Amino acid sequence: MIERKDRVDPSVQDRATQDRLHRLCRRYIRVAFFYLALGLLLGAGMLAFGNDNFQFVHTHMLLIGFVLFLIYGIGFKLIPTMFFGLPRVASIGWAEVQFWLANVGLAGMLVGAMMPVGLGLDRISVLFGLVEAAAGILFAALMGKTIQGRS
Repeated sequence: MIERKDRVDPSVQDRATQDRLHRLCRRYIRVAFFYLALGLLLGAGMLAFGNDNFQFVHTHMLLIGFVLFLIYGIGFKLIPTMFFGLPRVASIGWAEVQFWLANVGLAGMLVGAMMPVGLGLDRISVLFGLVEAAAGILFAALMGKTIQGRS
């Protein structure tokens, strides 16, 4: 039997995809703990100086940056495998796009929230908030596509 060398073994491709997924989940978890540390430091600083001007930033660092990013990182790995017996999320490429949308959205939203109100520059946070919402919708769509592919 003649073996073709130009064909890639599917198990090698699957292993490469799994490695990409593991890296993505680790990145999400690292970023989540980074936002946890930043949010806690900001909260401690607000308490120490009696300044609550950054409540929006503090809250969004902790809720979106820590809680939601941790859910994304764990969810991409556990939702398909643990709850549905699937090997991975339906599209790792779109999952990576979702990672960057979520990070750019949150960073822009936090920077926009710290802009001066009088100049209207704070409205940039609305634009980045929409980017963050798009990341959440993309996560839900990816999970839906993954689960739907099971049946």
